[in-house]
Amino acid sequence: MIEQITNSWVCWLMLLLALYIYHQLWMDYLHLLDAPEMAEHNAPEYQRKITALKVGALPLMGLFGTITGLQDSFTGMMLGGTDSQMVANGIAHALFTTQLGLVLAIPGWLLLVFVNAKGKSCYATTTAR
Repeated sequence: MIEQITNSWVCWLMLLLALYIYHQLWMDYLHLLDAPEMAEHNAPEYQRKITALKVGALPLMGLFGTITGLQDSFTGMMLGGTDSQMVANGIAHALFTTQLGLVLAIPGWLLLVFVNAKGKSCYATTTAR
């Protein structure tokens, strides 16, 4: 599994994007905890939509990895015949990138929903005063 991550630029790209997204969501949450009265100023609506777009890109990047893995398998079959090792490696790469994209995206969506709900509750609390 580690070898599949280290040998694939798509996996590295997904991991870096997920790290950036999680960091951004964590910072938004910490700002909401520090100053709940500033909830409407912490992360404007357009920033949250951009973050949601980035989270939505993770499974699509996994699908892109799926396509590249299947393409490697079919190219290997075309050039080298039906070598089962080559086909199995390409399919394993395809499935792994799909799985990685979903494993990274699902917690991102959950964190995004949690931070958005926290921001709305902080904003509602401060406007009710």
